[in-house]
Amino acid sequence: MSDDDDKTPWQPPQRSTGTRSFPARSKSSSRGFLLAHLPAEARPRQIIYESNLERQTALLLLARNDLWNLWDQPPKIAFTDKWGRTAHHVFDYLAEFNDGRRVAIAVKPQARTERIGFRDTLARIRTNLPPRFADEVVLVTEKTLPAAVVHNAELLQMFRACPDPEADRIVGDMLAAQKQPFRIADVVADSRLGGRAFRALVRAIHAGLTRADLDSRITSATVLLPPEDWP
Repeated sequence: MSDDDDKTPWQPPQRSTGTRSFPARSKSSSRGFLLAHLPAEARPRQIIYESNLERQTALLLLARNDLWNLWDQPPKIAFTDKWGRTAHHVFDYLAEFNDGRRVAIAVKPQARTERIGFRDTLARIRTNLPPRFADEVVLVTEKTLPAAVVHNAELLQMFRACPDPEADRIVGDMLAAQKQPFRIADVVADSRLGGRAFRALVRAIHAGLTRADLDSRITSATVLLPPEDWP
């Protein structure tokens, strides 16, 4: 650690940008926050969630390399309901991507979506959506979140929380030298870094330094492809 690092004051993460708050404890749902350092911001920020489904959705968004910014509980949107009355809706997330595209995301359990006719409500919201707010609207349910993809996003979130530049550098050099498909276990063994190498490989996969089948869970048996084998 350099002298400059020693003199850098610690800064707490920024608070959530959410426009509404919720009770910290609930008997019916899982509530809390994730910490994320988004490209659009100078330091990490809290991303709140009101259910495990919202948490999983946030994890998948944060795992995307093209995510620029993510707002939790963005400002409410006015729309006309099926009775012709003015109603309001708060999306769970508003994601902005590197290409400038903005996506409003509603997260609901599948059963509740069907029970309350939320797809019809969402269609009405979409019709009234201000162009400056979002370019498209997406509904996320547990049916649209594959377990393996959620697992891999969970790993990435955990391993980003414990940076290890030395392991990243060593593993990155090893990946650059690979000419044939190889297993994660082989790199871990050759690096002699143990779990540090596994964590660095997960970060490397998501950084685009190597490629894996992300529709399956990342394990020590996962096969990685060198750049020349990429389609």
